[in-house]
Amino acid sequence: MGITTATISQDATFALMGRFEVDGVVGLQANVSTVTITGTDQSTGSSVLSVTPTVSAIVFDTLQTDARWGGKDALGYNFRYDVADTICVTPGIRYRFKVVITTASGKLKSGLFEVVTESEL
Repeated sequence: MGITTATISQDATFALMGRFEVDGVVGLQANVSTVTITGTDQSTGSSVLSVTPTVSAIVFDTLQTDARWGGKDALGYNFRYDVADTICVTPGIRYRFKVVITTASGKLKSGLFEVVTESEL
């Protein structure tokens, strides 16, 4: 999935989303045993998030191309985790989130997301 970067307003809800494959095919809920998401404040190294959400809540069996995807490409995404507005609250801070998907066959898929917060207007 690579590294995805974004700038967000402090105290904003935002989504970590992407597309992953298992053995060359778009991943499905049945292909995933667990998903772990961690987040770190890069200025202090402190943890801001550590969750293991229910697979069915964040992995989709069909690719999604809704407005959240923003036309990034025509294919869409098959996982999305909404980060609460209480996580990235300080302006000017870089946060790094890591998503680790463990497939049913034990393979690990991972993606990194970096967001920088800016003051609300």
